[in-house]
Amino acid sequence: MWITILDFIFTLYRFMDRRKALRNILLGTGAAVFSVSGYKWYGITKRAPLPDLANYKGLLPELAETIIPATDTPGAKDANVGEFIYKMVVECTDVKSQNKFLSGLQDLEHYCHSKYDVPFEKCTTEQRETILNHFEKEGKPYPGILGKIQHKFLGDPFFVTLKKYTVAGYCSSEQGATKGLAYDYIPGGFVACMPLKPGQRSWATK
Repeated sequence: MWITILDFIFTLYRFMDRRKALRNILLGTGAAVFSVSGYKWYGITKRAPLPDLANYKGLLPELAETIIPATDTPGAKDANVGEFIYKMVVECTDVKSQNKFLSGLQDLEHYCHSKYDVPFEKCTTEQRETILNHFEKEGKPYPGILGKIQHKFLGDPFFVTLKKYTVAGYCSSEQGATKGLAYDYIPGGFVACMPLKPGQRSWATK
């Protein structure tokens, strides 16, 4: 009988030790998660090291040209979109999106070297498209209201900022508006809905 009672006591003691160990593990895991989350939050809310962006002035035009390449119309390089992206990130972008953009450029460089062992500028057209498709899928924002909340609290993902400024820069440039798109120098009366003529490009103005 005494052996049975002692066995029960030792079993209970061991069980309590397990519970204590489990509690410590959960507390430690929670602290680690909080620390990582806190570090990431600090990483996107700190003052962005914008001088570092100058190191990517050669890369930005290549990224933009991959999104809008020259064909029978001028490409993003012809429209000097790389410089537009640089100015917009420095002067017109919130801090969280600035940090994510800089971090995304670093990640893109590492991805190129790990996957193709060359910088983005030396990748083939097919490789460049594969790289940007990867970052587009990786940074795809949530749809609807969740996307708006994500933008407000976490900023825009790297590729969202890159594509947004590439399109805006191209469509508002002289090369893009007059040669890549249809531009009416002297618009007449406002017509709310007008069909495009056969072979006509999209209008440069909304």
